[in-house]
Amino acid sequence: MSKERVIVQERFWHRISPRDKGLFYLHLGNLLEGWVTLISALRSFLDKTTNPRMYRVVEELLSFVDAGDPFSTAMKKLPTAFGKREIAIVESGEQSGTMQRSFLRLSEEIRSEQELKSKVKGSLAYPLIIICFLVGAVLIIMTYVIPNLLPLFTETGVELPLATRSLVATSEFVTKNFFLIVFALVIGILGLRLYLGTRDGRMAFERFMLAMPVLGPVYKNYCIVRIASSLSLLLGAGISVMKALRLTGEGVDALTYGAVMDDVAKGVSEWRKLAASFERADPDFRYISQDFMQMIAAAEQTSTVDKVSGKIAEQYRREVESSLSVLVKFVEPAALLLAGGFVLWFALAIFSAVVKITDTVG
Repeated sequence: MSKERVIVQERFWHRISPRDKGLFYLHLGNLLEGWVTLISALRSFLDKTTNPRMYRVVEELLSFVDAGDPFSTAMKKLPTAFGKREIAIVESGEQSGTMQRSFLRLSEEIRSEQELKSKVKGSLAYPLIIICFLVGAVLIIMTYVIPNLLPLFTETGVELPLATRSLVATSEFVTKNFFLIVFALVIGILGLRLYLGTRDGRMAFERFMLAMPVLGPVYKNYCIVRIASSLSLLLGAGISVMKALRLTGEGVDALTYGAVMDDVAKGVSEWRKLAASFERADPDFRYISQDFMQMIAAAEQTSTVDKVSGKIAEQYRREVESSLSVLVKFVEPAALLLAGGFVLWFALAIFSAVVKITDTVG
């Protein structure tokens, strides 16, 4: 694929995925470790990438670096492509002369984050698929099966049992108001999405997620993984604690946890210890677990917060995976219970109606 062809093929829907970034940083880190110049590494990546948007961004980076800009400065000129955390880590690597390590650590961090996200999304997709199948089956029965069976019951003139009458009434309501129900669902979903796009909506949704009996621990542990891994990455790169806390709060992708990290940063700015600042920001351990704070407190005494944060991230990553398996095991019986309840209602309605008609006719 030639350069001109890649540029022409770029469209507005093209995006730079985390996977693209991970491969980008891995490519640069490996080549810099092999004593290849940064400019040569960037040119090499241009020949490798197949993402049109990524190609354009790297081409702009190359032009800035070739003009004499440090790599972090070039990244700052492309704020839509690179986050503050990435820029800070690369800038720290430039100052310490360990850019290749910074690139490789960024690549590893992005890979770990994406693996965890994929596992979470895959586990949550399973219950959604089951729910969709159940809803589809119920709609088919209510809008097609019951209306076709109804004439067999009404022609006899026999008063139908309560279970049958309730099933028929539900079927008639769904059939007569089908488009109204669909319209209401669409409006409700759109309204919910608009509300969740606001700050208050996101905060309410995050608090709701944390309060869920099975999903809550998964969400909490997932956010703790993001915080711990980000702290490990940033502090290990030599970034100051205050700046690391601010960047972690921005990168956790949860407003509730972002607010907690702001409070922690405020506590550190008032010369409190890191663990004490965490405890002050979340005294009830609603967002941050107690053992997380205890491990941070122990790490402060030995000045190994970056290394301990990495171990915390790994520990909670395993807990997230364990919680996901529990979630899947919880969804299966719940779905079977719902499906069984509906099948029992349907069978009871049909069977009782047949028995009533048979007894009356006989």
